[in-house]
Amino acid sequence: MIEVELKFELSPEAKSGFKKHFPMMRLVRCLKNSDIYYDTRAFDLLRQAVFVRVRNQRRLEFKFNEQAAPAHIQSIERSFTLRPSPSQAQEMHALFSRFLPHWHAAAPVEEALCRNGMMELARIEKQRTQYSYRGLVICMDKVEGLGEFLEIEIQCEDDSNTQQAVARIQNLAADFAAQPVRVGYVELWLRKHHPHVYRLGKYHV
Repeated sequence: MIEVELKFELSPEAKSGFKKHFPMMRLVRCLKNSDIYYDTRAFDLLRQAVFVRVRNQRRLEFKFNEQAAPAHIQSIERSFTLRPSPSQAQEMHALFSRFLPHWHAAAPVEEALCRNGMMELARIEKQRTQYSYRGLVICMDKVEGLGEFLEIEIQCEDDSNTQQAVARIQNLAADFAAQPVRVGYVELWLRKHHPHVYRLGKYHV
């Protein structure tokens, strides 16, 4: 699946307008996510706009754009358990090898990261309130040290045209005058804490 996602800064005014425009939203869940992002010491993944994280010490996730698009809007996401089955491990190592040609296969995930010299790039702690609205996933995020944000997502098939999905999200956001954020939380975190590393990435504010 392709995840089409736009992010917006949630100022008090935008937050008030958001709640007024979507009274029929259905609360799905509230959760807390702890994401540790990893990269090589040369920041090879960041330079390619590939993001690898361990979420809640439960699974490894890849997020990347197949076409290396210049906009931080859509991505392909793949998820693996920390102790993957042989078939899952093969798929996971194939993904790593695609972006890191000198990758050495190992299992479980912790051993693979250690063997390949992967280091912690960023640690993102956030509280998320998730809603559903007419086929959309709407998330209100409170990100530690960064502020409050709104993410609106649509899941599309891998071979689908995503332009309509992007337009739909933009039209909804225009109703409550939210300011778009054109980078992810990792870039925002790096911009604040490690600006020299932030500048190595593909996406910038």
